[in-house]
Amino acid sequence: MAFPLALRCAAGALILGTVALGAQDTTGARSRLTVVARHDSAPVFGALVRAGRAAASTDSGGRAVLRLAPGVHDVIVSRIGLRPDTITVSTAANVDTSIVVELAAAPAVISSVLVTSTRVERRLEQEPLRIEVLSGDDVTEKNEMRPGDLKTLFSEMSGVRVQTTSPSLGAATVRVQGLPGRYTTVLNDGLPLYGTHASSFGLVEQPPRDLRQAEVIKGAASALYGPAALGGVVNLVSRRPPDTTQALVNQTAHGGSDALAFVAQRISMHTGLTILGGAHYQRAADPDKDAWTDVAGYHRVELRPRVFYDDSAGHAFMLTAGGFDETRGGGPTGALASPLARTLLDSLATRHADAGGTGSWRLSPAWTLGARAAGNVQSRDRLFAGNAERERQHTLFGELTATGASAANTLVAGLSWQQEGYRNRQAARFDQTLTTPAVFVQHTWTPASWMASTVNGRCDFSNQYGTICTPRVSLLGKVGAALSVRGSVGGGWFAPMALDDETETIGLTRVSLPAPLQPERARTASLDVTATHGPLQVNGTVFQDRVNRPVALRPLAGDTTGAVALVNAPGTLRTQGGELFAVYNLEPVVATAYYAVTHTRELSPETGRPREVPYTPREEAGIDFAIEDDESGAYVAAEVFYTGVQSLEDNPYRALSRPYTTVGILAAKRIARTTVFLNLDNLTNVLQTRFDPILRPAESPAGEGGTRTVAPWAPLEGRSANLGVRYSF
Repeated sequence: MAFPLALRCAAGALILGTVALGAQDTTGARSRLTVVARHDSAPVFGALVRAGRAAASTDSGGRAVLRLAPGVHDVIVSRIGLRPDTITVSTAANVDTSIVVELAAAPAVISSVLVTSTRVERRLEQEPLRIEVLSGDDVTEKNEMRPGDLKTLFSEMSGVRVQTTSPSLGAATVRVQGLPGRYTTVLNDGLPLYGTHASSFGLVEQPPRDLRQAEVIKGAASALYGPAALGGVVNLVSRRPPDTTQALVNQTAHGGSDALAFVAQRISMHTGLTILGGAHYQRAADPDKDAWTDVAGYHRVELRPRVFYDDSAGHAFMLTAGGFDETRGGGPTGALASPLARTLLDSLATRHADAGGTGSWRLSPAWTLGARAAGNVQSRDRLFAGNAERERQHTLFGELTATGASAANTLVAGLSWQQEGYRNRQAARFDQTLTTPAVFVQHTWTPASWMASTVNGRCDFSNQYGTICTPRVSLLGKVGAALSVRGSVGGGWFAPMALDDETETIGLTRVSLPAPLQPERARTASLDVTATHGPLQVNGTVFQDRVNRPVALRPLAGDTTGAVALVNAPGTLRTQGGELFAVYNLEPVVATAYYAVTHTRELSPETGRPREVPYTPREEAGIDFAIEDDESGAYVAAEVFYTGVQSLEDNPYRALSRPYTTVGILAAKRIARTTVFLNLDNLTNVLQTRFDPILRPAESPAGEGGTRTVAPWAPLEGRSANLGVRYSF
């Protein structure tokens, strides 16, 4: 327990140091500065006037008075709906000074966001393909709610769900529009640093401290990113220098500790460096006292440096290398921790290393050459209910593109090559190497400011599945600046591997492969309407996805050991539904709300009968409200999330889950360069074990893959809290 104690000491030292700094005596000679704020020759009431730490609001006559130390001060005058103005004023001891500031109109609007997921940097409102973006304060808020991993980062994004897949080890996966998590590709700066096939442990092994924004493409994106992006793409965009260097320590009520440092430094005029380093510890916890760990224990260290170069003339590159070492475990505790129960223990030791880079070279005013490359290797030692497995994975990736741009056209053409390898010493029958060269083309046509289209086409040449081509077409139409409509249709495919978000959490020892797996094929369509009025933006989406012959686990007939077969299920997996998302952004208030309804259908791989896709809520809703006072440095956010009924699979207690609602509150206070934050999560104390046990009945046969627990469908941690300190250098 020395590690968390060290973090507590560090946090205390930072807080005490901050209080000491804030308590320093600043008495001395002062001067009186009177500021008069006007707009169209009329006084402005309620404008904020600040100079350093001194601040005041203007009265009905537009006047505010500040008492300042002698010297030169930058005086900032701001009010919502007016353009802020900054004036430099020199003050002398015991001398009164007056100034008049004329503020110009500046209507408040939602700020523009640049997206990069389509290989061409473009403003979000100009992109024909619908892309969900989480950036700015939203990323900061989620960082402070859960500094050690990415599980909460996507909770505000409509149509995106983080699904816990392993109750003993805490694994989780990203599900887009109701599709299984294996169909979602997770990229870092456009690179598959963690592999092209999504891992159920990827979200809990990556801290978000160095992220600038997250971009999500929904629906089949194989035409953009190949056979692993059948359901969508999550692109995590890193922060660039110059940025704020920060150190953070965090402690949770369930015995978790995080220590992180992010360094951002300019090396020269065109070159910068960032470094993310961290150490994390979590004590295995059993909040409901049922002798089974609901909070997995783990310890992890990671390091990721990045080097950036940009000469502002069209020549830029980014290089990165990183890795982590993590051990996590869970299972029986207390009364269950007998020699027999020890055979139910789950554990995972992971060692990961990767390297990658991106570059672009402007060949002429119209043409740019781009390149991306990445490679990683990962070894994992697993213990599944007493069965040991040792596995090794690697990914190699390279891409070369040429981009040509004119007034109305942007053309991207390229070649790519990727390889996914998997080896399992105890289940060698699943050893596999997939090599996929590809050619692709993307054309965006913008004949007028009110319309645009993008056509994507890609042909993959798989060494195992042959040649498969996929298209995608996206259209954008605008009615002035207030209304935009997007439509998109496309196809996708998925190259199945034995290790997916189901088999990854149960192991492969009890899994058989009766016949070679066939590629999964998909069709997707969506329609989006976005209306904007000043600080309010409302978006509505309807979508439909169809996946033919999806890969699934099927119990073996007559077997009582939990053995299963990995097969292509008959029929089609269908998801369709609608989403409504609204954001109101008018300083100091930001509020978001969403509602999503999803209808799913598939044929059961066991019975061949139609059923709902398990663990997909029929309805989801959420409200997030935040208010920030720049002058005092105070920030408060509250969120309420509702999760509706879900169909369950292989659950001896119920066929349908119960709906539930969770409430969370985050409060932060900036004191000089230090920010102290407190997060209270799941205040309603929702626990799956309040409805049913997580453990299967002792007399019942083991579940799919021999699991001793049912699959999670509600929170397992219960009410939780974390307190942290962030210091900015």
